[in-house]
Amino acid sequence: MKVEFTHDIACVWSALGYARFQRAAEEHRAGGGELEVVFRPYQTSGSSAGTLPGSGPIQLVPAVRVEQIARAAAVDGLVVDLDRIVPAHTAHAHRLIALAAAQGVAEDMAARLYRAYFSDGMDIGDANVLRGLASAIGVRWNGESEGERPRAEPVRSARATGPRVPVFRFPDGTVLVGAVSLAALRSELRQADQTHRRGRPSPDRTPTAEPAL
Repeated sequence: MKVEFTHDIACVWSALGYARFQRAAEEHRAGGGELEVVFRPYQTSGSSAGTLPGSGPIQLVPAVRVEQIARAAAVDGLVVDLDRIVPAHTAHAHRLIALAAAQGVAEDMAARLYRAYFSDGMDIGDANVLRGLASAIGVRWNGESEGERPRAEPVRSARATGPRVPVFRFPDGTVLVGAVSLAALRSELRQADQTHRRGRPSPDRTPTAEPAL
């Protein structure tokens, strides 16, 4: 069963949504379910819009709201340290995830990049930082020559205001948008898995969820 995850590493909604999805995915696999995650890159408007004191621009969320999200993220195992965030363009980070996908470790690579950005205060736009993160996960890349640079599909950018990611697309046609709840992700994985096992695709249905804690 394949689930598409459209996201931006510098988007706090994506970080929260992915932390919850990881938990749901782990439970799904522990119960015997199969799951492949396909990462689709998306870049919010310069990965900016709100500005946090001492950390420069951050994704399209007011600072007070980000603090609320940080508290919610802690419940799902993600530390969001607002004072340490180093704003960065994320195109190269997305390419690194694509390279990791070719080596079977995209999920681990994405999780490490989210922690690097939101927890560790690392500059994920820096090639040396990305090289170190790749090495930590076991991704073979040194980033020194053009032929060795990770490649990915073109990174789409946001032009309108407001968060556009994360987006979860399930094989039964369901699309969930925003940092949806852990319960909703668990439920949809069960539903999609049942449809997948029957081999009868459901008609497209696209319920969406506004970003919520």
